[in-house]
Amino acid sequence: MHGRPRKSPTPEDDRALSIKAAKLRSLQSQFLQFHHNKIYTKEALEVCAKLLEANPEYLTAWNYRKLAVEHILSQSENETETDSDSIKLVLGEELKVTERALAKNYKSYGAWYHRKWVLRKGYSSPDWELQLLGVFLKKDTRNFHAWNYRRFVASLKNRSDDEELQFTTDMINDNFSNYSAWHNRSILLSHLLEKRVQGYFPKEKVLTEEYDLVHQAIFTDPDDQSGWFYHLWLLDQTVKVETPLLVSTFPPHGSVLNVSVDGFLDDCALSPTTSFHLNTRTIPVILYFSEAVEGVNSSTIIVESVFDTNKDLVWTPLSTNNSGSAQAWVARLNFFEEKLHLLPAIPVKVSVGHFQGIVSLRGFHYSHPTHFEFTVNVQPPTSEHAGLQGFEMISWGDENFRICETHLKESSKIRIFGQFKNGDDNESTAYKWNAETITNEMALFRELLSVTNWYE
Repeated sequence: MHGRPRKSPTPEDDRALSIKAAKLRSLQSQFLQFHHNKIYTKEALEVCAKLLEANPEYLTAWNYRKLAVEHILSQSENETETDSDSIKLVLGEELKVTERALAKNYKSYGAWYHRKWVLRKGYSSPDWELQLLGVFLKKDTRNFHAWNYRRFVASLKNRSDDEELQFTTDMINDNFSNYSAWHNRSILLSHLLEKRVQGYFPKEKVLTEEYDLVHQAIFTDPDDQSGWFYHLWLLDQTVKVETPLLVSTFPPHGSVLNVSVDGFLDDCALSPTTSFHLNTRTIPVILYFSEAVEGVNSSTIIVESVFDTNKDLVWTPLSTNNSGSAQAWVARLNFFEEKLHLLPAIPVKVSVGHFQGIVSLRGFHYSHPTHFEFTVNVQPPTSEHAGLQGFEMISWGDENFRICETHLKESSKIRIFGQFKNGDDNESTAYKWNAETITNEMALFRELLSVTNWYE
C-alpha cells in the first residue's frame, strides 16, 4: 500500500524465498520447453497455470496461453463443428487462471489484460465481473487496474455513465482519499457534460455541486492529494470555453492604418506595423479563432466599407491541409485607385457571428456576435515624390503572405475581454459564473491557508 515502509526480511523469509525460487526455476524450465516446441496439451497448460499462480507477472506465460487457446479452438473447428458450450469451457478455464493469479497479485498487468482478452471473445458473461471487482476494490479501493477494468466491464454491460458516476460517489463517501475514484469521476462527468445528458445541464449547475463535494474532502484533510487533483480538473472545466471564440483580428479594433499608393507618407507617424504600401490595392482582414472552425464566408461575416460589397469578398482558410477549416481566415479588401482621392479616410466595420454558420470541428457553433472597426487613411500618389526614397513599409502582396502550420495551446481558449465590440450585451453573462467561481475559490483557499500551518 502507498506510504507503508517495507520490512527487512527475516532469515525464515530468506529460506522461504529460496524454496520458492527453486520451485519457480523448475516450473519455468518445463514451461519454456513446452513453449519453444509449441506444445499445447493439458499437461502443458497446467504447468503454465501453476507458474502464473506463483508469478502472475510472467508475461511470456500469458502470451503462451493466448496462443494455446487459439490453437485449441482452431483444432476443434477443423475436427468437428465447434459448439459454443465447448468454447465457453475453454475460455472459462482461462478466467479461473486469471482469478487465481489476481488472488496472488491483484495488480498484475498480465492477468487483467488476459481477462479482458477472454471477455472480448464474446462467449463469457460479464455479470460476475462487477462482483469480482468488488472483492478487489475492498482490498485496495485505489487499485487503478481494477478501476480501469471496471470501465471496460461497464462498457460491455452497457451501464450508463450516470450509474457509474453514482458508484464513484459511494466510493468517495466511503473514503474520500481515493484518487482512482476521483479520476474515474472526472472521465464520466466529462462524457455526461459533453453529451448534455438530462440532469447534467447546464454545466454551471453541475460543476457547482462538484465544487461542494470536493470542498468537503479538501477541508477535512488538506494534506491529502486526491481531492486537490480533482479540484484542479474542476478549475480547468470552469475556465475552458466550449464554443469557439474570436481571440484576435487584423487590423485590431479601433486602429488606424496609414497606406500609400506610391510608397510615401506625409505628415503621419510612420510605423512598420501601421504604415503600408498599397501596391496591390488590397488590405487583408484576418480573423483568428480559439480553435479551427469552418463556415467563414460572406454569409457569416459582414464587411461594410465604401469599396467592397460583402458578397464579393472571398474568405480563405490559412491552413496547410485542404479540410476547409482553420483557426486563421483571411479576406482581402479592394481599394480602387480612381476613388482613392475622394475618400482620404475610409471606415471599415467587420461583423462576426451575427448569422449562424461558423462551427468548430467539435460541432460547437460560434455564438458570440462581435464586431470590430478600423479606419484606413489613404494617401494617393503625387508628383512631389518622384525620385525620392520611400520609408520601408509592409507590402501585402501574395509573395509576402504565407500559410503556416499553427499549434494552439490550451491557454488560448481563455477569452481576453475588451478586444472587440460585442453586439450582444448578454454575452458577458456566459462568463459571469466562471469569473465568480474563480473569485470564490481564491477567497475560500485564502481562508484555508489562514487556518493551517502551510506557511511554516
